[in-house]
Amino acid sequence: MPKRPRPLSGLDAGFLYLEAAGTPMHVGSVMLLKGPKRRRYDFYEAVVALMRERLPEAAPLRRVLEDAPLDLGHPHWIEAPTVDLDRHIEKRKLAAPGSLAQLWRLVGELHAEPLPRDRPLWQFVVIEGLDSGEVALYSKVHHALLDGQGGIALAQVLLDAHPTKRGLGLAARADAPHKDKQPAKKSVGARSPGFAKLVRDLPALLKAATDAARGAGSLLGKLRDSVMLAPRTLFNAQVGAQRSYAVASLPLAAVKRIAHHFDASLNDVVLTLCASTLRDYLFRRKALPSESLIAAMPISLRASGDASVNNQVSMVQCALRTDIADPVERLAAIAAATGSLKRQVASVRGWIPTDFPGFAAPIWAPALSWLWGHGGVSERLPSLANLVVSNVPGPPMTLYMAGAKIVHYYPVSIVTHGLGLNITVNSYAGWLEFGVIAGKEIAPKVATIAAGLDRALNALTKKIV
Repeated sequence: MPKRPRPLSGLDAGFLYLEAAGTPMHVGSVMLLKGPKRRRYDFYEAVVALMRERLPEAAPLRRVLEDAPLDLGHPHWIEAPTVDLDRHIEKRKLAAPGSLAQLWRLVGELHAEPLPRDRPLWQFVVIEGLDSGEVALYSKVHHALLDGQGGIALAQVLLDAHPTKRGLGLAARADAPHKDKQPAKKSVGARSPGFAKLVRDLPALLKAATDAARGAGSLLGKLRDSVMLAPRTLFNAQVGAQRSYAVASLPLAAVKRIAHHFDASLNDVVLTLCASTLRDYLFRRKALPSESLIAAMPISLRASGDASVNNQVSMVQCALRTDIADPVERLAAIAAATGSLKRQVASVRGWIPTDFPGFAAPIWAPALSWLWGHGGVSERLPSLANLVVSNVPGPPMTLYMAGAKIVHYYPVSIVTHGLGLNITVNSYAGWLEFGVIAGKEIAPKVATIAAGLDRALNALTKKIV
């Protein structure tokens, strides 16, 4: 029996509407893998077989969009009757010599391509031809489906802790049922796509709008004095159609040693490393502002034990203190700022909205998004941040996919107009894996930023030797 349509929350639907601005809103990853040494093993064929086996357990990868009646509410997820894996899993081969630089260039090109909306919103690309003998797997999933924590939950279905034995032995499965006291009253037409149901839900919609307005007013009152304006930088510009991408891998133990020595958190050190490489990057281009850069940082609003695969995030500001030359002093200033930030977030967490009323949103929301993308609005309004920095905890052990060992596991994230640079990091098997992505016209040599992370780590390490 087919499942009832599942409505998108306002936050989830917002990632769909934002694409009208010309910026694809999917997140992804790129893995470097080593296949097992056995005859006739083919990673591409193994991935197809894996997905055919586990797709029934990966609910988000079977969902396809359905419009609300007359576009009078947010779209719905419905169960796709079939998923044609040949349309979702591709194979590419790098031209000789097959360098990592070629791989990152291809990843940037693939990530700039939007996902077709006539099928489930995900894609895998197996990339062969690396001179190291490794194989790469690039994946992307639309942000409307999941956030960073939801992505980790989904990975538990697809990845294994042993090359030939299934399972991770970690937390609950990605599509475990989520207990919600009012699971279907957050959107117009939640349980039925019928117009009559839409009309019956209008009173609840008006109440939701009133509640959202009250919550927003309380939130603004709490945060009014803490909002910062960011200085204009090279990164605060319109984003074009191309992307540049680069990576860095830093030993997790070295970063933890620095955090312990200076009585800071791991995230404080990550922010300091990002600040150091950005300060150097802008200084060399004579574009470093005298005021501190401001990072927009996603924060999870997910309750403990909630394994649902959707978006439950918001953003906060954090000064990167690029106005301080000494890295140790910068780390101390960032640690003090994040300590205060954690207290602020804790006090307003319950007021931060993750939904908004969907009445006619598919009509007016994309129009606003189009105006943002084509009217140059982001370059005329004050900036609240210079870039996005996101830190997502990952698995501590080595993982396998389709029998192949995952050597590195890099994130690939999103850039938008006015925020043309994104640095996302996840931990994996003793490494901090950084994925740096930018609009190509904003930072064509984004590898310079990625390389600066290692130099920044060395500079802090020398302070504790």
